[in-house]
Amino acid sequence: MSRNLAIALVVIGVCAGFAAGWFIARRHLSNTVVTVPARSADVPESATDCDHAPDTDWQTVRSYWYLPAKTLYEVEWQFCSEDFASRRVRVTNANFSTTFFQYRDDQILRVENLDLLGDRIPELLVMTGSAGTDDRITWHIISEANGTLYEWKPPNYDAAAEKLLGPDEDFCCKSWNFHLQGSDILVARGIYHKGDGNCCPSRGGVVVRLEPARGALKLANTQRISKPEYDHWKSQPFCLRCALASMP
Repeated sequence: MSRNLAIALVVIGVCAGFAAGWFIARRHLSNTVVTVPARSADVPESATDCDHAPDTDWQTVRSYWYLPAKTLYEVEWQFCSEDFASRRVRVTNANFSTTFFQYRDDQILRVENLDLLGDRIPELLVMTGSAGTDDRITWHIISEANGTLYEWKPPNYDAAAEKLLGPDEDFCCKSWNFHLQGSDILVARGIYHKGDGNCCPSRGGVVVRLEPARGALKLANTQRISKPEYDHWKSQPFCLRCALASMP
């Protein structure tokens, strides 16, 4: 047998062996059933519903203390670890076992100790803003009486302000801006001609003055102001002729 013929036979044998091995392996794999193990019932799935998520799923961004007398409280701004866009503000006792107030879909804009009644017992101001895009700002005044926290109830100043609007006017989509003047609270809001862009109220504004009573606020007066006056109000500092108590 010639040398070239022997080499050719060896190459053909190797190729045939490789093809046979590939066919057997492929047939074996096609008859193999792959089983994925079921999730153990002892391993809970991640909570994606932050409305029902446990407190351990909430992470604190910022916290503040409130000490009106002997009892210490905490104000927390938190986000849900399962959905970073889900936020809340809550007021609890110092060991977090009791939640007194909770404001969902909110984030903290400002926290201050106030002395609205002049008795050196601080009230707590918590200003929150919407965590979404609706430009909502809400303020809460909280104090303690007989060892219990409660939130001051403001009068319905929206209704009083709306009486000052003309038929072609509204407040569009902006919240009240908030100021302290002495021990009084003043809130102002821009008046829009219907159809104005939401950036620019063209009809001036309304200023409401609220006076503190024990555990409540009463409506002192409501007045309409011109556009230059309203623009001036918006530029005023948060505290006008008032002293804020230091935070503990």
